[in-house]
Amino acid sequence: AMLLGRLGTDRLRDVALSTLALIFTAITTVLLVWDLEHKKRFLRVIFTPQSKSWLARGAFILMAYSGLAGVFWLAAVAGFAQLTHCLLWPTVLVGFLAAVYTAFLFGQCEGRDLWQTPFLPVHLFVQALLCGSAVLALLPGFAGGSQATLSVARVAIGLSLVLHLGILGAEFLMPHSTDNAAYAARLITDGPFGAYFWLGTISLGGIMPLGLLVLSSTWSVVLSALLSLGGVLVFEWCFVMAGQSVPNS
Repeated sequence: AMLLGRLGTDRLRDVALSTLALIFTAITTVLLVWDLEHKKRFLRVIFTPQSKSWLARGAFILMAYSGLAGVFWLAAVAGFAQLTHCLLWPTVLVGFLAAVYTAFLFGQCEGRDLWQTPFLPVHLFVQALLCGSAVLALLPGFAGGSQATLSVARVAIGLSLVLHLGILGAEFLMPHSTDNAAYAARLITDGPFGAYFWLGTISLGGIMPLGLLVLSSTWSVVLSALLSLGGVLVFEWCFVMAGQSVPNS
């Protein structure tokens, strides 16, 4: 939005968004370490990384993003506008890497065919745009929210939702290359995850938010943002759980 001249610089918004970025990246890192059976082995990923492993690459991407976002936050708090302007684009680019590296990590799980989809990097990119747009819509006035941010968020949420639903259609309506992937997809569309998918992701998290955006009022954009975030969360849960619910044998 700033690149296209739709939004100007705003110190409060910079502080708020970089704070949220740091908080959720920290939560992500804690969950990743917590998931390890032997927690100290995370240090081996850092100090003796396997260069071909996306687990190691992802760790360094998250560290790079945390470092850039942290310096950006300090510059915004201190009021160094020129420094935040210089840091904005590197932080955004590494932020997208932090959003999509999971697709390549999943790609190394060769026993889970649903996760091998070539749509996944693009889909995570689109979901990052959708979640970022939703957060922008939810910013209160004291944290940099305004009619300008709401207007940008409304357009961005709408475009992201259309792409998100389009990718879902391509992924789950088209034939899959293996029986393993097809079985996992049926678990989402017609199996135990079906109600969550159709109600939570498609209806309440996709179609309804798009309909609310047509109203263009403040409350409708805010509600659309909340429903969109919920829809992404439900889909990610279905995607992760269904992918590993297929027997390997």
